Amino acid sequence: MNHRSIIFIAIFFISFATKAQDFKSYVANKKWILVTEKAEKSGSIRFIPYSMDKVTLNTMIWIFKPNGRIEYDYQSSEDVEACLGVDFLDLDVDVSTWRLNPSNQSILLTLKGGYASIDDFILKNEYDFQALEEENLESGFELVLKKKVFFRNLN
Repeated sequence: MNHRSIIFIAIFFISFATKAQDFKSYVANKKWILVTEKAEKSGSIRFIPYSMDKVTLNTMIWIFKPNGRIEYDYQSSEDVEACLGVDFLDLDVDVSTWRLNPSNQSILLTLKGGYASIDDFILKNEYDFQALEEENLESGFELVLKKKVFFRNLN
């Protein structure tokens, strides 16, 4: 094996470790606004950093805890009047978790939740993490669906 091959392989493995570390250091223990509607059905789930000026009507805010738990809260801007017909995603925080899969450096996301009740669905999906730092997009991150592991409609 020549030096170029060894360097390429080393960079390849370092990029996997960096991607996982990026998720932990970039995301964990910070507040994130969920901007993807019907996240359980989407091919990607997008989050932007929390700030009060980005809060609108019933904004869902997630915190990815370092222990693998997911916490959430809802906030509304004082400038927005409440209206009927808004879907509220509720998560069962005792079941909803995130976990780094060390074999392929992806994020395994388990969610139990619903809109009419907390028992509408259970999913376990594998996602690739992508930090969004583009000029024309708001910073944040996206979890891009890699593989559906499990989905069950509880209705």
